[in-house]
Amino acid sequence: MSAMVTVLAYKQMPPEVIRPIMQLIDWLLWIVLLFCMAWMILSAGKLWYAFRDDMANNEATHGVMMSLVGAIMASSASGIALALLPQ
Repeated sequence: MSAMVTVLAYKQMPPEVIRPIMQLIDWLLWIVLLFCMAWMILSAGKLWYAFRDDMANNEATHGVMMSLVGAIMASSASGIALALLPQ
């Protein structure tokens, strides 16, 4: 019987390389989420001000939605990067 040999087309990255990349991804995720939270607070303040003045048609709702979409995309991108990088 012949032995099966598995040959990879790429080399596995060593843990010394993966660990700083994972730390960078974690820091970037925190920065993006903090930016989204600040944008959400600013947009919610604009929305409250607009509703207080009885002007419901404004761009504050767009800012609230975009901050939520940005936070969702950042969280998803982090999960995808964690899944693609070898452990």
